Amino acid sequence: MASKTGSRKKSSPPPHRGAGILFWLCLAVVVVAVAVAAREPLKAAFAQVTGRPAPAASTKQPTPKVTIAPLSPTEQKPAAVPGSAVSPPGTPPATGIKTPPSATQPTYRKARLYFASVDDAGKLSLKSVIRSIPASDSPLHDTIDSLLKGPTPQELNLGFISMIPTDARLLGVVMQGDTAVMDFSESFRFNAQGIDALNAQLRQVVYAATEFPSVKAVQIRIDGRIVQYLGSEGMRIDRPLTRASFQG
Repeated sequence: MASKTGSRKKSSPPPHRGAGILFWLCLAVVVVAVAVAAREPLKAAFAQVTGRPAPAASTKQPTPKVTIAPLSPTEQKPAAVPGSAVSPPGTPPATGIKTPPSATQPTYRKARLYFASVDDAGKLSLKSVIRSIPASDSPLHDTIDSLLKGPTPQELNLGFISMIPTDARLLGVVMQGDTAVMDFSESFRFNAQGIDALNAQLRQVVYAATEFPSVKAVQIRIDGRIVQYLGSEGMRIDRPLTRASFQG
């Protein structure tokens, strides 16, 4: 009995003490988590109460470190592009579009042409117009060819008409001294509008040709041959015609 009473049995800690410590640790973790989660709402609420804007969260990224190495002599020069030249400093950049060389602009000359005009009494007369035509080595041929094309729309509005058949064509022009030998197609011979129209037709050609100082007369040919008369009315064309041929 004495040995039992003399030895004291060690008492173990109460079992609820460990559970209490774990409870407080969990509670501390929950409080910290709630505080972190409620940080931004608390800032917004504070701003509403005090009237000051809440400080924005910093989004600044750390500045990266950049090492600048000196360029080598070969790297300092711009790379050459095949087919191009390096422009000196201050030169505007090239657009990459090459401008073609300007083509030679055609030159024009003034030509006086003659067309018919009919007055209120029905009388037929000739009126002259000045027209610009391309310059070439055959100015007389170009003038008569332009005459055969008839009046322009503007000239038609002025009352000018042509007595030359619309399908007549100039086949060639040859100078023999001061006489221009003009070869026309077969359709030049026929004019269904009468003797006055035939007369005006020939005058249109002769007057336009003799505007050239070197031309004094015109010899009419039809398909390369000289014919005696023009049309069924009998306008004689087997000899050179001058402006004087239509007077009297």
